[in-house]
Amino acid sequence: MCGIAGLVVKNSAHAAQGESTLARISAKLIHRGPDGDGLQWFANAAFGLAHRRLSIIDLSAAAAQPMQLHERYYLSFNGEIYNYLELRKELSALGATFQSNSDAEVLLQAYHFWGAQCLQRFNGMWAFAIYDQEQNTIFCARDPYGVKPFYYLDNSTHFGFASEIKALLEIPSYQATANSKALLTYFGLSKIETESEGFFKGIHELQPGHTLSYNLTTQQKSIEKYYQTTHIDANKVQNEFKAQLENAVALRLRADVPLGFCLSGGLDSSSLLHIAAKINKSSNVSALANGLHAFTAANDSPLDERKWAEQIIVHTNATWHVSELNSQQLTEALPQLIYHQDIPLLSTSTFAQSSVMKSAAEQNIKILIDGQGGDELFAGYQIFYPTFFKELFWTGQWALFLREWKQLGNSPSSKKYILKEWFKDLIGFLPAKVQIAIAKQTNPALSYMRQVPTLKRKRFDRLQAHLAYYCQEHELKSLLRWEDRCSMQYSIESRTPFADDAELLQTARSLQSKDLIHNGWSKFILRNALDKELPNTISWRRDKKGFSVPESDWLMQTARYWKTQIETYAHLDKSEIIDAQQLFKDLPQIFSAAKYADLQNFVFRYVCYLLWLKEFNIKKFG
Repeated sequence: MCGIAGLVVKNSAHAAQGESTLARISAKLIHRGPDGDGLQWFANAAFGLAHRRLSIIDLSAAAAQPMQLHERYYLSFNGEIYNYLELRKELSALGATFQSNSDAEVLLQAYHFWGAQCLQRFNGMWAFAIYDQEQNTIFCARDPYGVKPFYYLDNSTHFGFASEIKALLEIPSYQATANSKALLTYFGLSKIETESEGFFKGIHELQPGHTLSYNLTTQQKSIEKYYQTTHIDANKVQNEFKAQLENAVALRLRADVPLGFCLSGGLDSSSLLHIAAKINKSSNVSALANGLHAFTAANDSPLDERKWAEQIIVHTNATWHVSELNSQQLTEALPQLIYHQDIPLLSTSTFAQSSVMKSAAEQNIKILIDGQGGDELFAGYQIFYPTFFKELFWTGQWALFLREWKQLGNSPSSKKYILKEWFKDLIGFLPAKVQIAIAKQTNPALSYMRQVPTLKRKRFDRLQAHLAYYCQEHELKSLLRWEDRCSMQYSIESRTPFADDAELLQTARSLQSKDLIHNGWSKFILRNALDKELPNTISWRRDKKGFSVPESDWLMQTARYWKTQIETYAHLDKSEIIDAQQLFKDLPQIFSAAKYADLQNFVFRYVCYLLWLKEFNIKKFG
């Protein structure tokens, strides 16, 4: 887990400053890689690669980057190839020789022997760039679900890429500009990075499962999708699922530094800690030499999950680290959170996640394994239930429809919620003006927006199609980007088996709906696989919270802070999207009761936006 960057100077008039500019870009990523740095500038190509190293596998200088092979290839790599030992054996048989024990060198050799097809062999998470000096090209790739970040800009003077947006702001030909389209989506739909061009106009994100190739001779780039879901026999999936799950965890225990676990008390994180404890008991994992360490965010509210997490702690005999959080800590941490995230926050849960990472860093833990992605892979959210029932109905499985309808008490959903979502599907067929009018009635926050984004509701009739959308478009990617920045803020590598294990991804996409939702239970295949191993109260737990905090209570407790921030920084907002004057006027009422929770979140997002404008000195809007 590291920080990567690269810069091409297209205009010869700026070539002399290229290397120093790349050095400044790299310096902005130091938190991602405090253990070492490297920069290689190729003057003839007016191009350079930079790397910030967080040492995880092979801590020696032999694994430093940019890494060179055959005086032709140069690599800057962020991520982990977990099956690198197996690939190393395969490459050695083909004649490859290795100078280090790193997965980075395996990646580079794999590209030398297999070209872009090497991506089909990797099990892990990655964002990397390889410069081929012979061909004068740069080959870049991002993992299938977007665990690792990759941003780029391409203008008449520079082509540059980096792990974080803030690094690209160092490029002199770019001036930070707020993207009004992304802001509309953020305020009106509570979503981030739904398109390649995000909050900063002119800065794009390489989408998950895509490659980017850049020809330095022609100064042209091309982007292609390489990841395609493959399906396997459903019966084979059921028989092999548990073994695949255990293998996914075992691969992610490979490390040369101490490793720990995020523990919310839910099924996903509890499953991973349980499996790791089982593996460690039989094989003494070196990364767990100091025992199992689990990290939980806690707060004084009904959302506190300590009673659930404690059961897994007792079950695994792990050392438990609990972060007690409160509203004052949130306001103190907010500016730094926004700096490290590069964008405004959507909710206060990001603070809870960041606090868990901070706690791990204080214990000298370098890696945290987290359950992010389990809900998207195995239908853990209630949003999937309306689609599940539509599938049963439209495929003529009416008897099963009725049986499942009667078992909704086991689910995180309800009949009322499902009917409401079906009604929203119908509204989606109405003219846009009518949809907006209805939306304003149901979402009072829209009354503070001078513009309302176009409503494009996605409708699905098949559960697997719905899950694929969540995994491969912006939904899961958004959660993974919060996680990446929270962990890297404290120089910690976050590993997410449910979001980056090649076999699990393939398995999840091959399951039948009845394997995912059964007798009302969400994530049935996962619950069933670990039945009798996990405590019953965990494996068959109905509700879902994650690292949640009592947002409404906290925002009301700190109402003066939010009022002061708007009062102080509202003049920075030149977007003409929000009626800040009316919002400020209504603050006393908004913060008067929990029934205004949605509006309180809107105020939170607006303040995050203002702090974002201040932090990155954004004065242009487009």
